[in-house]
Amino acid sequence: MTNIDFSTFRLGWRPNQFFAAPADFQSAAKPMVVVPVYPVPVDALEAAFRAVALTYPRVNIVSEDSARRQIDVVQRSAVFKFPDTITVQFVAQGEADSSLVIYSRASVGIGDMGVNKKRVLAWLAALGARVEGN
Repeated sequence: MTNIDFSTFRLGWRPNQFFAAPADFQSAAKPMVVVPVYPVPVDALEAAFRAVALTYPRVNIVSEDSARRQIDVVQRSAVFKFPDTITVQFVAQGEADSSLVIYSRASVGIGDMGVNKKRVLAWLAALGARVEGN
């Protein structure tokens, strides 16, 4: 679907997007929030993230790039069914730790009333709770 290269990625001018990455992640874009390093291997983090994302309504994984460890997820709005695209790349931080890069953006319009930021923060909180609970 999007096949974003986060190392050269730049945010656009529209306010309907939210980008988060680990503190040490090399990207042309500055993260709006720092994603923690989780005490699980990257495969376990990816599985936990998929489980978390799919618990939310109107969410589907629409593409995967195993070489980049990247997925694209779409969540549609409740009333008008507008699609928001969320691209996630899972990043190993050694053998036992991992993190992720996440970019959520509206596909329609300019404003999003903070939905993309709220989504990313909620998903990261749920992911942290799930990883800590295992």
